[in-house]
Amino acid sequence: PAPAPKPAPAATQNQVSQEELKKFANTIKKLLVINQDMENQMVQAVQKTGLTEQRFSEIHQSKKNPNAKPTAQVTPKEEQSYSQAVAQLTQIQKDSQTKMDQAVQSEGLGTERFNQIFSVVQKSPDLKQELRKLIQTP
Repeated sequence: PAPAPKPAPAATQNQVSQEELKKFANTIKKLLVINQDMENQMVQAVQKTGLTEQRFSEIHQSKKNPNAKPTAQVTPKEEQSYSQAVAQLTQIQKDSQTKMDQAVQSEGLGTERFNQIFSVVQKSPDLKQELRKLIQTP
């Protein structure tokens, strides 16, 4: 059988070409838009259930941490609204994750390479600065 292809040397994983940085910047721009849209959808989803963001947050914290008591007793109607909101938020997150994955793929970067570039950029002040400039360029 043919020998298995050797993984790329670590040096290429730690280097980012100008072209890759541009693709990465374009992906980041798309991800920022998707994230903003997701946040707006989540706020609207909570509000449609009749809960305020603050009340939803109180109830959510009390579910995660039994010591975090909400300011007022949770009514059955609030409990139902909370459950509806959580179901909608879960769906919004799934949809947004799919859009984010598609954004990464659309620039020709696989998720693994995107994450490698992210890691390299985090460690390099020069690349971070260059990335900021690319993101701010329309």
